[in-house]
Amino acid sequence: MRKILKENKGFSLVELLVAILIMAVIAATAIALFGGVLDSSRKSADEETAESIKRAILTYMNMSNDVDLNAIDVAHNSDSIDLIKKLCCTITIKDSASGNTKDATFKASTLVTVTPPTDVTGKGDASDLSGDYGPFLDPTKDLTTKTPGTNGWAIDIDKDAQVITVKTVEDAKDAIVKFHPAPGVTPGVTPGVTP
Repeated sequence: MRKILKENKGFSLVELLVAILIMAVIAATAIALFGGVLDSSRKSADEETAESIKRAILTYMNMSNDVDLNAIDVAHNSDSIDLIKKLCCTITIKDSASGNTKDATFKASTLVTVTPPTDVTGKGDASDLSGDYGPFLDPTKDLTTKTPGTNGWAIDIDKDAQVITVKTVEDAKDAIVKFHPAPGVTPGVTPGVTP
C-alpha cells in the first residue's frame, strides 16, 4: 500500500510553474494577435464609411447638378459633420421666389432622430435641378470614426473633376470640407499676381 502512495505524488512545483509559463506565453500571443485584428477591423470600418460618404456626395452632385454644394449651404472650410447630417436627410430643392436661385429644405428620416438642418434659402444656382433627393446615407448607421485617435472626417472635393477624397483626421478642427480649387481662385492664376 505504501508503494502505491509513493508513486502517486502529483506534480512538483517546477512542473506547475513551467505549465503556467507556457499558458502565459500562449495568452500573451493571443492577446497581441487579437489587438492587431481589432485595430485592422476598425481601420477597415473607417475606410468603408469614408467610401460611403464619398459615394453619397458624388450621387447628390450628379443627381441635383449642385456641384458646388451651394444649394445645401456647404461652403469651403465648413464643418464636415454638417454635410454628413444633410446627406442623411431628404433634400428638397425648389425654385426661389426670384427664380434665379434655389432654396433647399431638409427632412429627417422617421427611423432615427437626426436633427435636420434649418432651412437654407437662396443659396443654390439656377442650374441646380429642382426635386427631392436622398437620403444618401443611412441615418441609422454610426458614421463616426472608429480608429482610436481620430476625431472626424476631412472631405476634399475637386468640383471640376468631381474627385472626392474622404479621410480620418486626428484633430477635430481639421474635420472640414475643402473645395479645390478654392472658391474665388481661378485655376492656373496666382491671386494678387497680374499676368
